[in-house]
Amino acid sequence: MFTNLGYTTGTYDLLHEGHFEILKKCKLYCRKLVVGLVSDELGVKQKRKPVLTYTHRKQLLENCKYVDGVVEFNGTSKQEDYNKLKFEILFIADEYYKKEEYSSFEIDFPKIPVIYIPRTNHISTSEIYKKIIASILEDINVKASGISGDVLSLEWKKNKNFIIKPIKVSDKEHFNTSNNYYLPIPPPRNWKMLTTNKPENTYPMISGINPMREIYIYDLLKDKEWYPVIKIEEKNNIERDYIINEQTMISTMLKERHLGKLYWLIQNDGGKTLLDYVKDKSEEKRLDIYRKIIKIINEMRRIELLHMDLHAENILVDEDEKISIIDFGWCLHKSFDMEEKELSYYNKCFYDNFDTLHFMESLVYMGIEKTIPKLN
Repeated sequence: MFTNLGYTTGTYDLLHEGHFEILKKCKLYCRKLVVGLVSDELGVKQKRKPVLTYTHRKQLLENCKYVDGVVEFNGTSKQEDYNKLKFEILFIADEYYKKEEYSSFEIDFPKIPVIYIPRTNHISTSEIYKKIIASILEDINVKASGISGDVLSLEWKKNKNFIIKPIKVSDKEHFNTSNNYYLPIPPPRNWKMLTTNKPENTYPMISGINPMREIYIYDLLKDKEWYPVIKIEEKNNIERDYIINEQTMISTMLKERHLGKLYWLIQNDGGKTLLDYVKDKSEEKRLDIYRKIIKIINEMRRIELLHMDLHAENILVDEDEKISIIDFGWCLHKSFDMEEKELSYYNKCFYDNFDTLHFMESLVYMGIEKTIPKLN
């Protein structure tokens, strides 16, 4: 049996040996082989989101010596495909034998042969995908812990890491940047119960007035060289038991954030903290780095953004001396929903050049410098 035009469909994600074997066997029956390549949208519906985009997968198939053409496949019936392409033979993996999709085609078009190609047993995209996931999970390390969960580190290339930072947002805070829990202005970083000084009643760090502020600021900074965030993804939060005995506004906020929305802030690992990086550096080198940081602070001021927590552990420096600014959980921007008291606080901090002063003072209180350095 040998025809002019053969047709098969598939996702062909993470192209591998098994794919080539199927295509090779198909080409034995026809002079020209056209592949109906599953679209990205259909791939999600059928099995999972393809790792490689449709454009990427199409380009790979077009460079395969067994393939003569690629058309987009969006889930149309094989009858519809035949009416459009007029193929003379139809191929599919043998796992689809007697499936309605192909049985109905054989009934409607008995003169068009349907050839069921055996799969290569020892390999499949699903198996490759599972191995990739297993490898990723094996390589994930916990970099730090916070109120929203563990901050994770994953090496994607030698000495290059992704950082995944969870951010929890209550339903009250979602899609707004207001002070929904009426926290005091300026807010303290750690919340202690007013009725006792017992350490067990000390709340951990929280994500500012509204954690959505850190998420919204991504659009403002995503093109800045010193901003390491790659993307922010909304995830489905999992409700867990969270026991809080004291019925205060702070405890309510923490509980509602815990049961609300979860975002993943994914960023490049910018290297060592400034605190660690400058330990063995000369005074001249340290001053040079401080000047670069002040330049970034001035750049933030030009877009009317205040970091509000800019110290030597929220500044990263890599081996090429590229500087990254992280942790915008306490940031303030003119676009935020601020009541009069907070807006007044923002204006005062902006006028007083708060970020520069806070950064320079951090060099002393963290023990990096004995006195605030003069950068003129």
